[in-house]
Amino acid sequence: MEVIQLQKEHYAQLIELLNHVFTLQNKREMDFEKELPKMCVADDMHMQKHYGIFDGEKLVAALGAYPLKAKVLDEELLVYTVGNIATHPDYEGKGYMSAMLSKAMQELEYNHADISRLGGIRQRYQRFGYENGGAMYEFKLTSDNVARVFKDELDKVVFEKIERNDVEKLELANKLLTREKFYVDRKTDDGYFGIYTSMIAWRNQPYLAKIGDKVLGYLCVSPNGNNIAECFAYEKETMMKMLCAWQKQVGATISFRFQPHQVEYIQGMSGICQSINVSIPSQFKILNWEKVIRAFIKLKASYTAIPKGILTIHIEGYGG
Repeated sequence: MEVIQLQKEHYAQLIELLNHVFTLQNKREMDFEKELPKMCVADDMHMQKHYGIFDGEKLVAALGAYPLKAKVLDEELLVYTVGNIATHPDYEGKGYMSAMLSKAMQELEYNHADISRLGGIRQRYQRFGYENGGAMYEFKLTSDNVARVFKDELDKVVFEKIERNDVEKLELANKLLTREKFYVDRKTDDGYFGIYTSMIAWRNQPYLAKIGDKVLGYLCVSPNGNNIAECFAYEKETMMKMLCAWQKQVGATISFRFQPHQVEYIQGMSGICQSINVSIPSQFKILNWEKVIRAFIKLKASYTAIPKGILTIHIEGYGG
């Protein structure tokens, strides 16, 4: 079998394959042009981030390997998200997924990726070097939780939709994102298109939260409004007001997540929310251990004390 890099002329076939496979897998109608618009662009720059296998002229398997630049304090990491792995049901069991993943792993090595992530069944990807990693704090906020906080202030919070051409709002949102100690640069290749299409992934809707002329922060919410995919604010107090105001507007339990380094947000919402759960966000393959460990130890040290001394880490099969 031959694994080839896709081109813009393969766009329609790729979208058709992904929609078909993931509609069956997720048991709901999928439309990748709406679910992942940042990926779904019919030009060579975007399509060349995909690999495929053909049976004659028919695309029967595909995989995406998407390079991203992540900032961790003063370190910049090249992160590859590997995903949208799809094999047509009529061609399963032929080793196509393994062949495409092997090709993607070669690309990671060739392009000197620092780290890669993907989602899926753990045992399926362990042999390619992926393991569960990281931590994510998941919160649930109910009407009862919100009823006794901030009182009338929540009624003053206004949520303004952020649309594709709202350059000023997109710039504000991006500045909030890039104030974080750890974030992915969304503007690298696609400018404001990259910012906006990242925010509306999986049909989320971004909003800017304001009281009068004062911006509190922004959030991106699921179509039913109950799940907040991302939220960033200027400080703990404005984050708490924004989330509580959104819950009051929706009138149902909402869920949202913070990363461990977002200590002030975690502390603020821990005193209000109904429940908190700590989970593993994804699977990761670390290629440049020295750089990745250095970056994340610095990040850890930025929000908690690190014991003095020498840390020795043994990594099987890495280094000389």
